[in-house]
Amino acid sequence: MSAPPATRRRSTGLLRLAASFVLASALARPGLAELRIGAASSLREPLGAIALLFAQQPGAAPVAIAYGASSSLAAQTRAGAPLDLILCADERIAVELAAEGIAEAPVRFAGNRLVIVASRDLTLPIFSAQDLARPEIRRIAIPEYAVPVGRYARSWLRLHGLAETLEARIVRTEHARATLAVVDQGHAELAIVYASDARLARSARIVFEIPASEQPRIAYAASVLRGPRAALAHAFVSFLLERDAQAELARAGLEPPPPADSP
Repeated sequence: MSAPPATRRRSTGLLRLAASFVLASALARPGLAELRIGAASSLREPLGAIALLFAQQPGAAPVAIAYGASSSLAAQTRAGAPLDLILCADERIAVELAAEGIAEAPVRFAGNRLVIVASRDLTLPIFSAQDLARPEIRRIAIPEYAVPVGRYARSWLRLHGLAETLEARIVRTEHARATLAVVDQGHAELAIVYASDARLARSARIVFEIPASEQPRIAYAASVLRGPRAALAHAFVSFLLERDAQAELARAGLEPPPPADSP
């Protein structure tokens, strides 16, 4: 008898995650336990460099990283994915994992901000949020609400009373990097993306810098999952907060983490 659809979907997701791991620290000494990290797609460039730096530390272990939307990584963790650490682009996801007893209390390690990028074919200037409602803008790339950048983007649109007005124009994407790709490939005129991702655009360009007073609080958080390699995961989180790792995050366009007492 075949497995129920939900079980098949869960198994497929776990297989996809296992296939997506990238061994990021080949310099580590063989024979040590491998640290498996699930990381937000917006961390791909700096995290690869940080993993290599971590591998050179005393007692370092190989680091394998799977990238994706934070919400998807959390769902796969709940389904039994073999992860030791999740690096989320939304602290709320990390808090939920801790409340469920799956992970320890989250640790903030980076921040980000939102910008609007446009396809190279769009000549319409964007001076304010209200310009997104102009008829020339037919498609706006944003992930689903469950994906951190999708929640942040919709929060900003609600601030300006545009969430419902623009709903029919939204092109839903899988995660932050996919959102940028949609505009780069000309499948949408605009996208709301992380400033760090906008730096990687091939043809899209930043057309509007969302004012600091309107930015959602974007806090990246590390969640150490309960398991046999928790101590190794803690060592990686501690390294994330050190100067060299923070410098890599800054070079990639990320910002310091919001203060621990910020809302």
